Amino acid sequence: MAAGKFAFTGSGELRVSSGGRTLAAAGDVIAIGDRVFRLGEVDRVAYHAAARLHRASYSLGLASGLVRCRFGFDAAPGELDDARETWRRLVELVESAACPRIASTMAEAITAGGTARFGGGGQPRIDADAGGLRGPRFFAGKVPWGRVLGSDLRAGQVRVWTGGPEPGLVTGMAGWNAVVLPRVVGIMVCREKESPGNH
Repeated sequence: MAAGKFAFTGSGELRVSSGGRTLAAAGDVIAIGDRVFRLGEVDRVAYHAAARLHRASYSLGLASGLVRCRFGFDAAPGELDDARETWRRLVELVESAACPRIASTMAEAITAGGTARFGGGGQPRIDADAGGLRGPRFFAGKVPWGRVLGSDLRAGQVRVWTGGPEPGLVTGMAGWNAVVLPRVVGIMVCREKESPGNH
């Protein structure tokens, strides 16, 4: 284990230090420096990993209301296994304790007539409303929910599939709530199939 940079216990607690800051996770709480996030209250998440042959970099963002924070760490040769395990546990924690609730809340808002935003902050943005999804271009046409087949995360991207050989919409995983989009798409596509007009 890399001395002092990564630490985790069998009870699920983990700690990583980088750039003079420390991220500590235990139970459903993640502290980044002096900011403490309860995952049951987090309303925006972002994460991204970039791995190369001998180096890797990772970034995690959490936000609750007006409080938001991002934490990044790198792994050099000799640290890659510890970094990968730390990252896997962090993502599993966020995916289990925050993402399902955020996705459900966003889907309810969309169904009620609101708009949800995925990505942005230097990444292309995808907006969703009751009528479908709209990409980042100013005059981009809307993709109705009936044309959306699914969404996935791959190679640092969030992809929305509409039937062609290439994704219909794409954004980077690093934007706020971009990683939640596949869950929201799953909910909305199911609702579209179950709606009375589609029987």
